[in-house]
Amino acid sequence: MGIKNFLINYWWMIIIGLILLVFLAFFMGNLQMNKKISREEKLLMKKSNNIINPNKSALITEDDLEDLPVPVKKWLKNVGVIGQERIIKVTFSQKGKMKLNKDQDKWLKPKAKQIVSVDKPGYLWQVDIPMFPLINTRGRDFFYNGEGFMEIRIGSLIPVVDVNNNEKINESSLHRFLMELPWYPTAALEKYITWEEINKKSAKAILSYQGISVESIFYFEEDGKLTKIESLRYKENNEDAKRIPCFGEIREYTTVEGIEIPNLIDVTWIIDQEPFTWYKLENYNINFIRQ
Repeated sequence: MGIKNFLINYWWMIIIGLILLVFLAFFMGNLQMNKKISREEKLLMKKSNNIINPNKSALITEDDLEDLPVPVKKWLKNVGVIGQERIIKVTFSQKGKMKLNKDQDKWLKPKAKQIVSVDKPGYLWQVDIPMFPLINTRGRDFFYNGEGFMEIRIGSLIPVVDVNNNEKINESSLHRFLMELPWYPTAALEKYITWEEINKKSAKAILSYQGISVESIFYFEEDGKLTKIESLRYKENNEDAKRIPCFGEIREYTTVEGIEIPNLIDVTWIIDQEPFTWYKLENYNINFIRQ
């Protein structure tokens, strides 16, 4: 009996030790990701001189909108940018429903935070996705200085996605920045964006930055209300990946510091000619940092 009890206790000690090692590994992985995110937040929050008008007291006037396509001009007037300072940074929280593939039955309910640099295009999106009991899946989507980085780890430790600075993710990341422009609409006046009118209810935005050029079509109602943004964009980053349609449909607006911006958006890819709405998001706790 003594030897039997000893062996039972011995194996329990091994099991407990292994459990502690696993928790320690996840703790260290989480700590490492937090340090990385903190470093990237500091990079994005730095101010630059890459704004259309370095005069900090300048307010947007109707003259600033003079050369824009008619629907873009209507949109910017309607959302309230006239008389406002330019936005240089945005921070917000995000929640919603997400599906990672078309065959997924249940919606996941992620929570995210995002920082956007408008004066020098960039962003950091960090997300917690409850995919497994007790262990969250953490991700970060980082774009800075023309380079994109995407990382998803189970429990901040086990890598599921880890893509760094290749041509396709760099382009796709810049596309994301352009498609999210309605959250920081004064960026429509920045020197890295040019506009081409298509008709009375749509216009093309062309964003050129760090040797990369992307474009999106913005769709409006007759009164200038923005309803949808669409791009041909990379969803994957492998050698065979092709650009496919991606669009964001605006479901609801909210007003933040005198500017009307979307707070409910559905994001959809067209895969094999079939729509796949993978993310229904809601932004809240939105804050602007002005010029």
